[in-house]
Amino acid sequence: MKGKYIRLKTRKKDEPKKLKVFNFGLAILKSIQAFLVVSAHNFKSGSKNKIVLFITKERLLHVPIFFILSFYFMHNNLLSLEPKIILNRLMRLFIPYIGWPIIIWIINHYWNKKYNSHFAVTFEQLKLQLLWGHYFIMSYWFLWNLIAITILFTLIIFIFRKHSIFILQIVLILCYSAQYSGYYYYKIMKKFSQRPAKTIGSFFEDTPFAVIGFIFAHYKIIDKLQNNKIKTLILSILIYNFFDDYNIFVKIKHGLYPGFKLNI
Repeated sequence: MKGKYIRLKTRKKDEPKKLKVFNFGLAILKSIQAFLVVSAHNFKSGSKNKIVLFITKERLLHVPIFFILSFYFMHNNLLSLEPKIILNRLMRLFIPYIGWPIIIWIINHYWNKKYNSHFAVTFEQLKLQLLWGHYFIMSYWFLWNLIAITILFTLIIFIFRKHSIFILQIVLILCYSAQYSGYYYYKIMKKFSQRPAKTIGSFFEDTPFAVIGFIFAHYKIIDKLQNNKIKTLILSILIYNFFDDYNIFVKIKHGLYPGFKLNI
């Protein structure tokens, strides 16, 4: 959907009012994917209703889309190489990544003592959670990768400057090569236990989505597609269902979000 302009109030009366673009299409997309996250983790349908089954079908789209959108919106901030902006971004990620595990770990002590439960309470368990984002808060591998990929992008942009887009495209190809060759799965993930393997393996799967989102923002692809948004929407749905129904690309047996299919 085409972005609409919303007027923002300025602090000083003598300053001109600023306009900011709010893209309702992307906002709706994020809401839909948030529902799919909840559905994928918590909903097990026993229904025979085709509409319910279609809505709750496990498509594994939420993680790819969130990575694409995250780095689409981070594009300008990362390219600016402003230390304050990038540090603020990393702090917003690190605070929940570190804070919530510590809070839950402390609460676990209380519950174990009061109700004789068996939640994670050892320092080793807390260390594994903080190190890999995958122990008693299982889904924090997502935050781990968001932080790691943000740092990777920042380093590439800082080192290569005007050639950074080209380097990121090479990184995308290398990640897909590692997936299709099985190298990251059999040579890297098999050497680690389950928790670090999940997190490190996801890094190879999620980095291409981040690169795609960054490229979309860099070349203003979404802005250009909005000129023909209805046709784009129809073609996108048809193309997605085509690739979802037929095994056009070789299916990679390992990992959750591997290969080109989810990117398309």
